[in-house]
Amino acid sequence: MPEQENPATPTPEPSSPTARTKAIRATRSIKTAQDDVVSRAVDRRNPDRLTRAFAHARLAAKITDDNRAKDILLLDLRGVTPLLDFFVIATANSRRQANAIASEIDAEMKKIGELKLGMEGSEEGRWILIDYGDFVVHIFSGDGRTYYALEEIWGDAPQLSWRDEPGAPAGELPPPPTMTTTDASTPAESTAETPEKSSD
Repeated sequence: MPEQENPATPTPEPSSPTARTKAIRATRSIKTAQDDVVSRAVDRRNPDRLTRAFAHARLAAKITDDNRAKDILLLDLRGVTPLLDFFVIATANSRRQANAIASEIDAEMKKIGELKLGMEGSEEGRWILIDYGDFVVHIFSGDGRTYYALEEIWGDAPQLSWRDEPGAPAGELPPPPTMTTTDASTPAESTAETPEKSSD
């Protein structure tokens, strides 16, 4: 039986390099070819949406507290990332407690019209993540929280008060944090005095 000959497939012509590729090849440095990146997250355009997200994140933190979670944090991510505004982080004592907290948060948010984009980890119970778009709730087991260490990873994000404190305005959203950045290409100015040359 004669072998069937496959028709030769034409090899595609190599595409011409783009300006970006040429810049990378010329400098051999990806850093110089990259676009300038804004070092601070952009401000949100709709303050009502932001105020609502803050109120709902505080409510989620209060629900975790009502369900006896520990080490509850509300982190302000507005100045750190453009992806979302707030993290709620809490530690549950057991898988059952973590699932109960997640279920109650989900039920309360549905009552006020805040629908989740997704929930993950409820089967394992080590880390339950509930994503509401503008804010995300993280419910950890003790060892899961230590292992993932979100508050260290997002250490630049300031902590906000989620409790109703006496004398403080109830649920008032603080201004977004300003992040200080240094430009590595510009050397820091020296504050040490330089000796003057004497004219001899």
